[in-house]
Amino acid sequence: MGNNFHDSEFEDQMKYLELQEMLEKADNAVAVAVAATAATCTVPIPFADAPMLVAEQVALMATICGIFKINIEKDGLKALATAALGASGATVFGKMIATNLLKLVPVAGTVAGGAVSAGTAGVITLALGKAFIEVCKAAKMGKLSENEITSSKGVNMLKSSFKEQLKKNKN
Repeated sequence: MGNNFHDSEFEDQMKYLELQEMLEKADNAVAVAVAATAATCTVPIPFADAPMLVAEQVALMATICGIFKINIEKDGLKALATAALGASGATVFGKMIATNLLKLVPVAGTVAGGAVSAGTAGVITLALGKAFIEVCKAAKMGKLSENEITSSKGVNMLKSSFKEQLKKNKN
């Protein structure tokens, strides 16, 4: 017969290791997405990158869901991404609009606009990815049910974490 104390201790250790592996994989997915969204925003055509950017961020969230074995429909992910991005307020969107307007200036503006836009997209994607990892981690740890992820409780957690991540990544 196994000792119940040691069995539960072993199970806790296995859950911890599984969570650490999920977090590592999710962080890698975020790094890949940051590079992809930054590359997308170097597109010299003003405002052409916005729809692609949101699609890439929703794809990142879907990847993170897969890593954490959480099932959320694409529409739910799109709503979460939109809510989080809306929480970033006018500052981020103002910067995105300004850099896209900069792209209208031939040559120098296009290059500068692309560079600033890529940096902004990278910061936003990093913040969104890290914030969504926190939400998924909370679900894995039983602090949030899978159904609550797309409810106001999950949305508020994502918005709060997103704002926190933006402040952290601003520097």
